[in-house]
This record gives sequence, structure tokens and C-alpha cells, in this order.
Amino acid sequence: MTTIEDIIRIAVEAHDGMKDMVGNPAVAHVLAVGLMGKNPTEQKAGFLHDVVEDSDITLDDLRAQGVEEEVLAAVDLLTHRPEMSYEDYVKNIVRSRNQTAIQVKLNDLHHNLHRAELALMTLDTSTRERQALLDEILSISAMHDRAERYIQSAIVTGRGR
Repeated sequence: MTTIEDIIRIAVEAHDGMKDMVGNPAVAHVLAVGLMGKNPTEQKAGFLHDVVEDSDITLDDLRAQGVEEEVLAAVDLLTHRPEMSYEDYVKNIVRSRNQTAIQVKLNDLHHNLHRAELALMTLDTSTRERQALLDEILSISAMHDRAERYIQSAIVTGRGR
């Protein structure tokens, strides 16, 4: 069984040197999402939610490092694969009824929306490149907002089964 500290080390190493859209360390996002977890399984899945998607680490690599199957199942669902549309990816998480994956995805969306709000308040749009980045952030933010509303609605209505 892995400890929270083991999982954090994996996440930090996997995101070493990576930056987000506005130049912040990518690891800050996964650490924030992990810290939002309400129990150790949610925390571990939160810390690892982008590892398979954003690095060369596989689910088998994580399994070999002792990550629990319950955490791996959530991380697998939270890994957005290129062949799947974002909408189908979110629906797949909801349909799975995996409460850890659903909660971590909500935490991920909340943090992404918060980061977008901060970027929108501070982003200098004086150049075309910066304006294009602003437009991209607005588009991604709208997509995340729709996903959050879909998940919340599915939870309330029991839809997505």
C-alpha cells in the first residue's frame, strides 16, 4: 500500500518541469486537486489524476509501485484519451458510478475554473498571442463549466447510469 507521501513523490516527478497554459508549474494543479480529496483514496487519485495523461507513466507502472487498485480504477477513468471526445470522457466518468473518480473530476473542474478566473484577471492581452491565449482559456473554461453542470445534474437526478 502506498502512502500519500509516496503518491505525491510520483506526481511531482511525473510533472517535473511541466508548465500550464500560463506558465505556472503543472504540479501545482495536481497537488491542489489531491488536497481537495475528502479521504485518502480521493487524495491519491487527485494527486495522480493527470499522471498517465501527461507523462510516460502507465497504469501498470503505478501498479508496480504499489498503488492500490481502487485508486488505479479512478485514475484510469480520469485519464482522457485522445480518441475520446471530452464530452464522452465526462459521461464515461459519470456512467461508471465510481464515486472517487466523479468527486476527483469535480475537484479538477473546480480548480481549473478557479485557475481560469485568475488567469482572466491577470492576463495581459496586449498582443495577438496573449489574446489568442485568452480566447483559448475562455473556451476551455466554458467546456469545464458545462462538464461540471452535467456531472452535478447527473448526481442530483441519478442520470448517467
